[in-house]
Amino acid sequence: MKNIALPVILLIVSCSQQPSYTSYGDEINAENSISTSDFLSTVSETEAAYKIEGVVEEVCQAKGCWLKVKNDQGQSIRVTFKDYGFFVPKDIAGRTVILEGQASTVVLEEDVAKHYADDSGKEYDESMRNEVSVVASGVLVRDI
Repeated sequence: MKNIALPVILLIVSCSQQPSYTSYGDEINAENSISTSDFLSTVSETEAAYKIEGVVEEVCQAKGCWLKVKNDQGQSIRVTFKDYGFFVPKDIAGRTVILEGQASTVVLEEDVAKHYADDSGKEYDESMRNEVSVVASGVLVRDI
């Protein structure tokens, strides 16, 4: 019996641990975030504060100065960083993030949309001007 007890205790302890995160920008916590789907069902043209949890779809490969998260239906949210004050690692696609900031639906200026397309290595088209946008003051990236 003694040989089984230690592995069982270790398994229980490891399963009960909270995920750890690396923080960028303002210090935020992981509590009370909403899913990207819940967020997308409530966001409007009026800017409002949100805390969102989602999986990174894409990151700016030039500097890490923006990222995109998407919901299960494939709708994307572009996240930039308040006052261009911080960047995230360029290799976090597929990782879970929690971000806090101001959000709204926006129509980007054509030159900005072209810049984002270029950063993504994609061909620009007019539909890229319509986005859901978050200006994050802080981001937590879940550690692997």
